[in-house]
Amino acid sequence: MNEKDKRAIIQRYNENLKKYGYSPKTLEWFKSRQYIRFKALSEIGDLDNSSILDVGCGFGDLYGFLIKKGLNIKYTGYDINENLIEIAKEVYPDAHFEVKDIEEDKTNEKFDWVFSCGIFNNKLSDNASFIQSMLKKMFKLCNKGVAADFMSTYVDFKNEGTYYAKPEEIFKFCKTLSRRVLLRHDYMPFEFCVYVYKDDRINKRNVFTEFDTYDNE
Repeated sequence: MNEKDKRAIIQRYNENLKKYGYSPKTLEWFKSRQYIRFKALSEIGDLDNSSILDVGCGFGDLYGFLIKKGLNIKYTGYDINENLIEIAKEVYPDAHFEVKDIEEDKTNEKFDWVFSCGIFNNKLSDNASFIQSMLKKMFKLCNKGVAADFMSTYVDFKNEGTYYAKPEEIFKFCKTLSRRVLLRHDYMPFEFCVYVYKDDRINKRNVFTEFDTYDNE
């Protein structure tokens, strides 16, 4: 993301924050569907007793969702907006939050799972390059997998300022990162998510090793 886009995004959410305060509306989730997205993303695998990085975490509400599910997790949230991070620290003092842009800021720590919810929905100067750059960074930071969501081009309306990604193109790019990729377009008609798994080893039955949990030979 270039600096002009970055400044515009920060300003946009600061203006929303002044208007709505601590609310999903600040993050432009207006129809109480935030937790449906969280549910879809969190079904990537077994998250219990794992470390999680939430890129573009906003208020950190993914952490609240996972804790309510009774999961034992080590959660870290990064966001480029310091005002959102300050509120996240107040709402969830047990989690760890930082103002950080993984495209620019060095991150030495690795995490089992890396999530992003909503960061690819803003129309930018070059959305395709931003998406690819971020997915590469996220995949590099994960030990087990990446889950990210998108607005879909399979929609009968379009909002100005929103970026709609082609599921086929996202899937094709993710296959350059790993052979083991899952695209889900089953939870809302106009949104989708992808899971990109680190372990893409194939066993003698030509099955992904981690998926093949039984032996029938």
